[in-house]
Amino acid sequence: MIQIREACEYDAKRFAKMQLQIDSETDYMLYGAGEREITSKDARKRIEYFADLPYSLILVAEDTETEVLMGFLIADGNPPNRMQHSVYIAVGVLKEYWGRGVATRLFTHMETWAKARGVVHRLELGVLCENTKALRLYQNLGYEIEGTHRDSFMIGADYYDTYWMSKLI
Repeated sequence: MIQIREACEYDAKRFAKMQLQIDSETDYMLYGAGEREITSKDARKRIEYFADLPYSLILVAEDTETEVLMGFLIADGNPPNRMQHSVYIAVGVLKEYWGRGVATRLFTHMETWAKARGVVHRLELGVLCENTKALRLYQNLGYEIEGTHRDSFMIGADYYDTYWMSKLI
């Protein structure tokens, strides 16, 4: 069974491991395989930091039978008063769990959280134009393309465009 919940200190080791695995399974994440180091201590600090922010959130998707963290969603809010209504989203799911609705459930949970805040009005994210599966998911969830960031991503020696997308709630 899949459980969506806020990340806690207990998740730090598994969260770090999951992020590194996701980095190695796809070229569509910000970091490539082996490009970053994230320790349990780093993950714990990030989880604790986000827990103290009123407009930010880290969610995890956990397989309750195996206790495997299979995905995450980070909603990063902005402290300036003029930006508190806006949240930037980063999401990742282990390849083994693609196509099982994990990302959809993470987004649904995050939107419930955002609406409950009473201030969050704008959800935004970036996606590589070539990532058609994620693009289709985001569009099905109501996100719209606002523009294209040309050559904003570089994988190896090749440049890629990203779409900037948002959803108003």
